[in-house]
Amino acid sequence: MMELVLQLILNGIAIGAVYSMVALGFSLIYNATKVLHIAHGAIYTISAYLIFLTFTQFKLPLFISIPLSLIGVILLGIFMEVLIYKPLWRKNAPLITSFISSLGLYIFLQNLIALIYGNQIQVLTTEPQKPFYLGNIIISNIQLFEIITFIFIAIIFYLIFSFTKFGKLLKALSDNPLLTEVLGIDIDSLRIKTFAIGSLLAGIGGILSAFDTGLEPTMGLPIILSSITAVIVGGVNVFEGALLGGILVGILEALTIWKFSARWQSVAVFLILIIFLLFKPEGLLGTKRKLEEVRV
Repeated sequence: MMELVLQLILNGIAIGAVYSMVALGFSLIYNATKVLHIAHGAIYTISAYLIFLTFTQFKLPLFISIPLSLIGVILLGIFMEVLIYKPLWRKNAPLITSFISSLGLYIFLQNLIALIYGNQIQVLTTEPQKPFYLGNIIISNIQLFEIITFIFIAIIFYLIFSFTKFGKLLKALSDNPLLTEVLGIDIDSLRIKTFAIGSLLAGIGGILSAFDTGLEPTMGLPIILSSITAVIVGGVNVFEGALLGGILVGILEALTIWKFSARWQSVAVFLILIIFLLFKPEGLLGTKRKLEEVRV
């Protein structure tokens, strides 16, 4: 029984690592721009199909196909900002406008992928994954790589937010965008960099998921819902919260299979989302904000 629980927790950490990366990208974009970037799920999906195109169909080696796929989604994220979100921001459009635009963009891109590739599940490789054993606990090579990638990204972003000018500017933009602009900081450039980095993180998550479980046009919606939940659980205004929240959501989903079934995974995610919204909306790592701070 204990071995089964540990196996499920390990599986949850692996999928939670992907959630964390996508959630961190979503959190970066939301905190810097206040855009509820639902199309982030489309970035995740397109990265999976770009690796499918370059690696499986064009037969390019991984050291070429992975950078090409990531560059593709970075450019797509930048185009979304420049062509859609930035004009709305400059016109002081309500936030609901950018949300609806993002949702429409996600639906358009999902259907475009389905039109090109069909709705069936695709796989990148038919070769069995090499397992590693920790006693009686099994971890596949892609799961191990997911966890290692998560640790690497967590360290990198800790260093960015702690010691770089970009990290400090990003926090300043998140706390008070008006004051940031008054101080002469190039917000346009900062927003573009944020969308580029956020799209990169979603792209990494999409590629890892494609190698782990395959790919399909609708794969972006579950990941964006789990990522939003992860951000809320960890703390919306705390960038590190997305990393913690993603791991916790992944473990929760895995343990739900143990007690119930895979059909209840989404229910468990929404349940924890509702609980946090009702009783701890600031998240695990967040702090309560005064009413006058929220109105700024």
